[in-house]
Amino acid sequence: MKRWRAWIILGTVTLLTGFVLFRQLEGSGTISSASYKSSALTDDRQTPEKPQIGYTAPTFSLTGMDGKIYDLKKLRGKPVVLNFWASWCGPCRDEAPSFVKLNKQFGDRLQIIAVNLTATDSVQSAREFAKNNGFTFPVVFDTDGKVGASYEIRPIPATYFVDRNGIIKDGVLGSLSWDDLETRSLALLRSSEPER
Repeated sequence: MKRWRAWIILGTVTLLTGFVLFRQLEGSGTISSASYKSSALTDDRQTPEKPQIGYTAPTFSLTGMDGKIYDLKKLRGKPVVLNFWASWCGPCRDEAPSFVKLNKQFGDRLQIIAVNLTATDSVQSAREFAKNNGFTFPVVFDTDGKVGASYEIRPIPATYFVDRNGIIKDGVLGSLSWDDLETRSLALLRSSEPER
């Protein structure tokens, strides 16, 4: 009788643990949403910076592969797709051609910024990766890891879709297929159209 009770308790704990893990992983591919309506904000209140849908994207200023400084705040007025990656990351390699295709197709309407997590990579490896994959959009270096930390990046790749006002509209933790990247980018472009 005691053995059965121990097995029942062990089975119950295992099932509960599995259920909790499943629920956490079930939504782990998409970055969580804020619980407010953006239309409810007034001009005198600024949306706080937080790496979640509905919040202002954490601002940064990083040096690019081309030597220029890229300031996220100065890119307002145009939708931005932020992709966090490293050259050693297999899924990052898999999705790189999709970002090249996205830039060719929509580069005149949105800005792609490829944020290399240089604190876990090297500038040289990042340069080679960008060159070998044909990146023609800005590649910036997060050498001290502060930008990755402010976006709570784990795992990689991670991609944020930021509207023309600097608000995160969508985000994905993990690799994106071309179809998914295109769909999310089109939704970003639609959400960034000026109101009439």
